Parts: sequence; structure tokens; C-alpha cells
Amino acid sequence: MKSILTLLAAFPLVLQAQISQSDMPSAGDTMRYSVAAAAVGIQPGNGGTNTTWNFTDLQSASQYVDEFLSLTSAPFTYVAVFGLPFSPNYCDMARLDNSAFQIPQIPVVNITVEDVYNFYKSQSDGFEQRGFGASINGFPLPITYSDGDVLVPLPLTASTTQSNSYSFNATIPTIGYYGRDAQRINEADGTGTLRLPMGDYQCIRLRSQLVYSDSVALDALGFGFQLPEITETRYKWMAPGFGWPLLEITTITDPILGMETTSRVVYRDTLAIENQTGIKENNLNAALSIYPNPAAEVLMVKLELNESVNGSVSVMNSLGQNVYEKNRQFVPGQNLEIIPIEAARLASGCYFLRIATEKGQIAIKPFIVPNK
Repeated sequence: MKSILTLLAAFPLVLQAQISQSDMPSAGDTMRYSVAAAAVGIQPGNGGTNTTWNFTDLQSASQYVDEFLSLTSAPFTYVAVFGLPFSPNYCDMARLDNSAFQIPQIPVVNITVEDVYNFYKSQSDGFEQRGFGASINGFPLPITYSDGDVLVPLPLTASTTQSNSYSFNATIPTIGYYGRDAQRINEADGTGTLRLPMGDYQCIRLRSQLVYSDSVALDALGFGFQLPEITETRYKWMAPGFGWPLLEITTITDPILGMETTSRVVYRDTLAIENQTGIKENNLNAALSIYPNPAAEVLMVKLELNESVNGSVSVMNSLGQNVYEKNRQFVPGQNLEIIPIEAARLASGCYFLRIATEKGQIAIKPFIVPNK
């Protein structure tokens, strides 16, 4: 009997930790998240059994509330595609996420993307996304995936592995065409204790790697082109009863060196007191845009502010090292900065544009310098 109890004590998380469909989000669920400051310096750490991941020193740069909506809360144009019960595209819920879909910005074409709704289906074998809707230059476009993209395979246990592929094609009125081919590989690579500022949790870590290649054709140019392949990995710490990851670390893999660099970290948190930065919730990322991406000759940086503030514009390589930096004063309204790729001696690879202000605001955007 003693030997059996000793064995059970050695593997408590393997026996107890399991995520099922009942743990997934449903329409009406809301969750508060903090966006971590200085994400580039945060590493996901190792996987393995009975691991302790200590992230108690995370600092919040901004907060938002994730809300899963009923289909009837989405625009009717999307409901007609994703809300019909007998349609293969039928979904259970929607989620407004304006960071979910971004067309590469090209100077000769003015493209605006607003009000992006992701559409999800919760099933016993996986929580998947089946498409999205976006207002592109004022046109609401429902875009369906060829197959469901499984974000969380179910039931999720310490030994779960799963893969899937999908594609989409979108014709954008007066603009042209945008498409994607993607493959996702999901693997539970660790179990253990996750320590956050909000508390400690028993979790399974899901390593979810997405490899995709985008294609663009623009009527204004009269031709199309394929963008470099991107590898994005999301490390998701999942716990029973919490619906959505307690912690999610997103990394981008350098296509040349093969190294992962953290681009974004979000974690479940309690309500923080809003600071007096002049930008609500210190959300500087929303005010920053860069183009073109990939950037072969110059990188255009645009920052919209509502006050004057001193700061810096810098570029970091995939190792987190500064390879370009310039101090400047930002003014209310639109601020433009041009970074010359060759003059800055940026070789082919993955980089991160970083804006920092004297008030502690930080914004980071990844970009690629293609092979020359």
C-alpha cells in the first residue's frame, strides 16, 4: 500500500489535470486580462511533469476584458454565414478581437480593418475557430476557413497531441485579394503549478504552433505576391474551470536563425487602477502601426498620441539586442518615423520595433526583413 501511495503522490498532476468541453468558454463569459510590460524579456520556460512556472513578477502595461458573445450580438452579415444551424460553418459564439486579423499595410493602398469578430465552435473533441468577419474599408466581409482551426484539442491531458491545417480566401471590394494557408500543431508539453500575481493554479501547458503563409493581390498594382512564411507559437496554460488560458505567451520564430522571440504576454488578472498616462489603460500598441511588413528598404512607423511626450524609437533583433535607437519628442496627433533598413544595417531576419515613452508606456510590433 505504501508503494502505491508513493507512486500516486509522485504524479498528482498527471492524474488530476484534464481539460474538457465543460471547461471551455461559452457565450456570455467575460474574463479580465493584463498585457505584460517588457514582453520581449519574458521566456515561456521549460515543459515537463510537475513543473513550477513562476510569473509572479509580471507587470501590467494595460488591461482588457475578453468577452464571448452570442451569435445574435454579431452583425447580421456574419450571422447569415456562421449562425445557421444546418450550415457546416455554424458556430456557438463570437468574440470581438481587433488584433486577430491585420492585412499588411502597403503605402500605395489605403486599407483599414475594423470590428473583427472571431467565430468559434465548442465540441467534445476540440474548441475551434471556423472563420471571422471584418469590416475592411467599410465593407463587412465574412471569411470562412476551409477546415476548423483547433485552438484547444479536447479532452486536453498531459499526453495530448493534435494537428490540423486550414486556408481562407477573401476578395476585398475595390482592393483585391487576400488569402492564407496555415498549419497548426498542438502539443501538451508540461503539467504543474503556474504562479501568477493573482494566485497559484494547477495547469496543463499547451504548446500551439501556427505556421502560415499569406498571399496578396492588389488591383491598384495589377499583380500579386506571397509573403514570407511566419511561425507563431502560443504557450497556453490551461486549468480546469477557467475556460480560457490563465497565461498566454506568444513567440515569433526568426526564419533565418530559427530562434523564438516573445512578442506578447497576457495573463488573467484582477482590476487595476487606471494610471494617468494620457492614453487610456496605457494601450500604446493600439496607437502604433508599421508598414510595409516585410520591409526591404524602409520601415514606416506611425504613432497616434493625444499629448506631447518624450520617448524613443528602437529596433531589437531576435536576441533582444538593440540594433537601432533614436530619441525623439512625440507630439499630439500623428507622429511619423522612417527607419532606413540598409542604413541601419539590418540583415535578413525577424526584428521588433519598440516605442517607449518617459511615462513608462511601451509598444512592440514584430516585422521581417526579407532576403535580399
